[in-house]
Amino acid sequence: MRYLTLTLLLIIGSLSSACPHAVAQIAGLKSRIPYDANVVVVINAEKLFGSAAAEQGRWEARRKAAFDAGLTFLAPDVSGVVLAAKMDLEFGKNVWELAQVRLNSPGNITSVAARFGGSIDKIDGRTAVRLPNDSIVVEVTNQIYASHTPANRQDVARWLRSTDMRAVDDTLTPYLLDAFAYTEKVGTPIIMAIDLEGSLSETQIKRRIDRGPLASLPADQRAAIVTALTTIRGATLGITVGDKAIGAIRVDFSSDISEVLKPVGRDMLIRALESQGAMIGDIDDWEVSFSKQTMLLQGPLSENGLRRVMSVLQLPPSVGQAMDLATETGGTSPESLQRIASQQYYKSVTSLLDDLKKEKRGANTVTAGGVAMWYDKYARKIDNLPLLNVDEALLAYGRDVSELLRGGENALRAVGMRSATRKGLNDGGTGQDTTYAYSEGYNGYGGYRTGYASGYVNPYYANREKGRTDAVIGQQERTRGAASAQQMWQTIETATADIRRDMTAKYQIEF
Repeated sequence: MRYLTLTLLLIIGSLSSACPHAVAQIAGLKSRIPYDANVVVVINAEKLFGSAAAEQGRWEARRKAAFDAGLTFLAPDVSGVVLAAKMDLEFGKNVWELAQVRLNSPGNITSVAARFGGSIDKIDGRTAVRLPNDSIVVEVTNQIYASHTPANRQDVARWLRSTDMRAVDDTLTPYLLDAFAYTEKVGTPIIMAIDLEGSLSETQIKRRIDRGPLASLPADQRAAIVTALTTIRGATLGITVGDKAIGAIRVDFSSDISEVLKPVGRDMLIRALESQGAMIGDIDDWEVSFSKQTMLLQGPLSENGLRRVMSVLQLPPSVGQAMDLATETGGTSPESLQRIASQQYYKSVTSLLDDLKKEKRGANTVTAGGVAMWYDKYARKIDNLPLLNVDEALLAYGRDVSELLRGGENALRAVGMRSATRKGLNDGGTGQDTTYAYSEGYNGYGGYRTGYASGYVNPYYANREKGRTDAVIGQQERTRGAASAQQMWQTIETATADIRRDMTAKYQIEF
């Protein structure tokens, strides 16, 4: 269920007119997806950056800088991307991951080995690089590059041979083939789909519902919801970009779920996203609709929201480096290499920090857990930045920033746990049990005496007081978490100012 709810963040866009270039951008990539994949992502970069919104926002002009800074994996020369994985849905781990990219012009795989400290190899007649991060980058053709994780040489060789001989590309599941149709026939620039058919048991879903906010619903309504959810086929992501980006959340079923999920579907989806820290502020304003077998939540997606989604769809940095054809200036001496690499590393870290600060803080959409998720994601981005030739002091700074972000993540995630624990112990300030003893007897005046035993606490007032004090507890813990986050940012800002001053003095260039 954890990765099902994460997937519901992933967006399927309103469908645009067909794109004549869509098939060309993913030609040769779809047919190389292993047959046992249950997750695919397709990105038509040419259509994405050729949209009216991209022109108005000068996306193409800013693309190189964003790629260099690690804000996007779409290097300037990329025309199409296909990502695939086999996810163990029960344990939330990927068995394997495959990233493929198509370039507009030939790339240079040797730059991958030089930049990331990898070793050159030959696999099934192709040049390949084994990297320290347990992945292998392969030059499939001079314009198609792929990264396979884990770095099992035999698996990579078998994958290349099997897909070289593949005459058709219909080996994917029907649900994933439907996802490709959006790109091939309609031209939607970003599509992600996860096949969930057969992954959820009735017992598993019932246990979740009976322990959550829907537990107060009548038993027959809960049973109908459980039955509906067991027929889930999958969830699909897509973003359509015209004058503006449009996104939606689409979940498909094999049964009629329209009436069953209509009263609760939107709230279930929002709670699921919030609980997983996968909420984007834009989604709170989107509208929900139902057809017979589909639930759809859709609306506009801001540029910041689009960047957040793209950060979820992460391409290995090593593949991005193979696609970056721009040459660096400044000479090739060890001193020049260190200066260039150090300046780039500093720019990447500070750009990531600036981007993280832009996260929308809508009061109704962002929970402490939601902010914590982004802290962890950006800490991992910093961990994955190229390290070769970077000044040791800058590497220490990067490690410190990453650790601070993870500390902030832990502090924010603890807000909910501390709040729940304190609320569980809260008795509303009465200091005693709210149960009471009822007594009756002859009152001495010709009738019966009725009333409550000594020590009675009216449950209505006790519950009301508990609600009030629970709210105070929640606010106290949120304030405590916010204070920890603020202290984290102050420490990061001080460290950034210090390292900038030191590096500028050392290399005599502006950092």
